[in-house]
Amino acid sequence: MDSKKRSSTEAEGSKERGLVHVWQAGSCSVAPERLPGWGGKAVLQAALGVKHGVLLTEDGEVYSFGTLPWRSEPAEICPNSPILENALVGQYVVTVASGSFHSGAVTESGIVYMWGENSAGQCAVANQQYVPEPNPVSISDSETSSLVAVRILQLACGEEHTLALSISREIWAWGTGCQLGLITTAFPVTKPQKVEHLAGRVVLQVACGAFHSLALVQCLPSQELKPVPERCNQCSQLLITMTDKEDHVIISDSHCCPLGVTLSESQAENQASTAISPCAETLDSQGEVFESTLGGKDPPVATDTNVGNVQTTGGDAISSQQDVVGTTEISSARNVPSYPDTQAVNEYMAKLSDHSVRENSENGEKPVPSQVPAKFYNIKVFLERSFSLATLKC
Repeated sequence: MDSKKRSSTEAEGSKERGLVHVWQAGSCSVAPERLPGWGGKAVLQAALGVKHGVLLTEDGEVYSFGTLPWRSEPAEICPNSPILENALVGQYVVTVASGSFHSGAVTESGIVYMWGENSAGQCAVANQQYVPEPNPVSISDSETSSLVAVRILQLACGEEHTLALSISREIWAWGTGCQLGLITTAFPVTKPQKVEHLAGRVVLQVACGAFHSLALVQCLPSQELKPVPERCNQCSQLLITMTDKEDHVIISDSHCCPLGVTLSESQAENQASTAISPCAETLDSQGEVFESTLGGKDPPVATDTNVGNVQTTGGDAISSQQDVVGTTEISSARNVPSYPDTQAVNEYMAKLSDHSVRENSENGEKPVPSQVPAKFYNIKVFLERSFSLATLKC
């Protein structure tokens, strides 16, 4: 019993669904009344202009009612009942919109149809006062492909302009006025153009007043909204400054940090050690070469023919020792040069002399202890001169 009552109630509700009631200014009754001449078709959407309206039925058909001055037939200018838009028969319309004196519709395939007054190009037709029947509007994106039509999801109409929201969430506009949001001053715009100011943003909905427009845009993720610091991290000065100069204020964001990028203490210490270590290594290496040349227990015995070579090698040693001294003075790593004193030279020459005496005694030659051999005399002179030059350099 209850199921029968429920089914009968739903049947009665389906009959009442989508019924159109209207009321207007200047009427004696303020109560909503049924639209005159309207049949029993359910209406899914309705849109109103100044003196006309558009109805979208559940089967995708479009009806116009009210004052329709753009119609070609005199009887259709002020019809007694809504008129079917025959140009849209066979096209399943999913949404409709009305401006002050023009109308628009979008089919399930994303094609836009416009009709009504076109004095400002709001129907996207050039040099035509009225568009009596729905006319398809060509919308194409030259940045992608001019041959592929842009599919439209939603339409909004003002008094002299029209906005369309594409399936890619971009806004297209045509008509007249700054309310189009286009970068142009040439009106009317009869070919739909993209609103570049919102390029890259996700537009959810568009709306039009008579001479203004609105776009509902998706909010950016919270991580992209990073706060801008007020002061520099290095010098703590303001990044944006305002200067009051005479009768105007100058706002500048051209901050130049006087400190630049500061180094940490560890970086400074590493750089200091890097600057000192090459000189120390050079000095140590030079010291090793000097010790291996002069500090051996059994140095090779030079002959008279090799004295010139010894002197040349000594000259190289002098220049290298001078370079070491200069490097030491610059780096201040070591202040005491590693040169032998006079006593060390004499001891070294005595060792050479004793070694020569032993060789002579072994060979049966008579030693001459009071006389320094000539082949060692040149080496002694060379070493003494090297010591004198090193002393002067120090």
